[in-house]
Amino acid sequence: MRRALAAVRWYLRELTGESQYDHYVDRHRRLHPDQPLLTRREFEHRRTDRRDQNPTASCC
Repeated sequence: MRRALAAVRWYLRELTGESQYDHYVDRHRRLHPDQPLLTRREFEHRRTDRRDQNPTASCC
């Protein structure tokens, strides 16, 4: 049961984009260990700006 809940949690985090910051941190630490990380707030702000500047097709 616990494994099923963990799988559902993982899926929902991936689906909603909540895990994007975690992916950024992992990649940044591997590729640029000597440079400071963005805070979650900075990361989300840049992500939102990038999405607004480069819109993709959507229904509305």
